[in-house]
Amino acid sequence: MKTVTVLISFLLMMVVVTGCQESFDPEKEKEAIIKVINDETDAYADYNFEALAETHLQDSTNMRLTAGRDTYVFLEGWDAVGKYLQEDIEGATAPEDQHVSVEKSNYRIKVYPECAWVVCDEKWTYRYTTDTVEIKSIQVRFLEKVEGEWKISFISFVGTSGYDELDEAEEIVNLRQAG
Repeated sequence: MKTVTVLISFLLMMVVVTGCQESFDPEKEKEAIIKVINDETDAYADYNFEALAETHLQDSTNMRLTAGRDTYVFLEGWDAVGKYLQEDIEGATAPEDQHVSVEKSNYRIKVYPECAWVVCDEKWTYRYTTDTVEIKSIQVRFLEKVEGEWKISFISFVGTSGYDELDEAEEIVNLRQAG
């Protein structure tokens, strides 16, 4: 009889413990991940470093790899990544006639309870009074869930446009820096 009581108590405890655990809903997590990625992009487009920083994991494992037609940047650790992003944002001023729109498409997301791998296509369109410039890329991101919130711990931007035409990315960088 004592064995039955112990067994029933153990089973009840297991039901309570497993019933209290949060369920993992991949579709819900994918929506939250896409929101963080869009928040990061919006913050960058709005020249808002503080909002952008909130979307990143701020530790020594954060990394950024950007590659274009003739150059690349690889940074390790939030100190280096954050400094790079802050200098880029603070050193730039949008021309008064500039309108920016960003489209992301073709999401491929592999999500686990505490981390996610994301690949998507991205197109930035800069419209000016007299000109329009498009920059296309493939984005690769790795996110980690920290205290219930998704944070970007790796981002890679691979430019896919401008290879056989005037380097539009350089033109945009020059416009951002010229202010």
